[in-house]
Amino acid sequence: MPRCRRAIDQPRTTCVTSHRYASPDVILLDIPGTGAQALRDSFGAAVETRLSTGFDAPGVPRIAAVRHPLVRMARIIAQFRDGESPGAKPRLPGLTWEGALEILENPRTPCDHSRSYPQAQLKACLAPQTHPIRRLHEADHLIRAECFAQDYARAAEACALPMPARIVAHAPLPEMSPEVQARALRFYKRDFEILGYRPDADRPVQPASMPEAPGAQVWDLWPAFFEQRDLRADAAAAALPMPGVPLAPFASSLTGGRRGKTWAGREANLIRHFRKLQPEFADQSRLAHLLGAVIVVMRRVPDCREAHALFSQITDAYASKLAQEMKLRWLVSVCDSFADHGASQAQRAMGIAGSLLANTLKLTETERKIYDIPRPWPPKARWGKGGALFDGMISYWVEKGEMIDLMTARLEAVCAGDPQAGPFTREILARAHRHNTVYRRLVSLAGKPAPPRLDPELQKDLRKLVQELL
Repeated sequence: MPRCRRAIDQPRTTCVTSHRYASPDVILLDIPGTGAQALRDSFGAAVETRLSTGFDAPGVPRIAAVRHPLVRMARIIAQFRDGESPGAKPRLPGLTWEGALEILENPRTPCDHSRSYPQAQLKACLAPQTHPIRRLHEADHLIRAECFAQDYARAAEACALPMPARIVAHAPLPEMSPEVQARALRFYKRDFEILGYRPDADRPVQPASMPEAPGAQVWDLWPAFFEQRDLRADAAAAALPMPGVPLAPFASSLTGGRRGKTWAGREANLIRHFRKLQPEFADQSRLAHLLGAVIVVMRRVPDCREAHALFSQITDAYASKLAQEMKLRWLVSVCDSFADHGASQAQRAMGIAGSLLANTLKLTETERKIYDIPRPWPPKARWGKGGALFDGMISYWVEKGEMIDLMTARLEAVCAGDPQAGPFTREILARAHRHNTVYRRLVSLAGKPAPPRLDPELQKDLRKLVQELL
């Protein structure tokens, strides 16, 4: 199975548009590259359009157009290479079959219509027709481009459709090398099996069947995000899934896309804000991204009951998993949320312990990064000796001190008593030992002889030079 299937299985935004019409009273599932424009021309102006999640309209017939997978792929490649209409600017000039397959097979390319770069748009357009987000399992009638007149006539009889405005023209099978065809066939295996096509026949060879209805999917459970709604703080609850939502689909779904840098901005539109956070969670589960979104709402609307309920539900069920996944910045945010809104005083103390630990390290390492002179590690010499620091505090005995071990043991014992907040605080301490921090640096010197002190005269000269420079 090609690597691209994993990325396609976790689309980041909409991969289908649903149009509802008043006359005829039908819903069209508009899949790119299938000839659905002929149906739109026949039905007239849609009264409503939605993305991804479709319509909650029981009894309203749903119609979808489908097409031979390779013909459809060729059509979409041509649109991106040459432009969608005469005079239109090509989105990917010079695009070849090999280039399109490389985009599909690259798990770091997001499957996202709304992204500004065309590779993400191409991947979203080329997603298989039988992928669950296409919602083909909801269709009551399939109209295949290769036998448009016959299929349309059957649907027209059942749904009182008007005469078709035009017929979809027959398209021959595209030419391609055996290697390219083999790659494409692996990608569209289910399309061929379910829709009745064969790679060497330009028309269906057997009746189409409907894909089986999938279980709960993240785009059904979090419709506001995948429909890209415009929701502000006054509608914060609507920007999140409903409390009590099944979390397993989120836990098993990858957020996907390209990993990006930390984004510290702010968008008034909560959905847009959530989307801009996605690159930070690219290699993590969608549940981690959802928890980040929940925290954003808790900060903007502290009394949002739905956000509090989701935060408790997520951390109660998946604390250990998320603590392992999330970046340190988000572990601190989780601890801050426990400190502000914990269910008990003990849980709030657990949260502030993790936050205080991480932020103290942040201050220490910031001062070192900005103001200290870089030095090799392990050090070859000492600048000074231990002793008094401030207010009765004495320096840590680097070679034989037990403070770090004792503090770690105490924190581990306390964290074990709270399976909801404890894993996040425990993981912050683990990261402090794993990364280049004062914890790791000093622990690495334990049990080793202390390096010699610098010669006093050399120290004096160095101090003078540093003072002159800094």
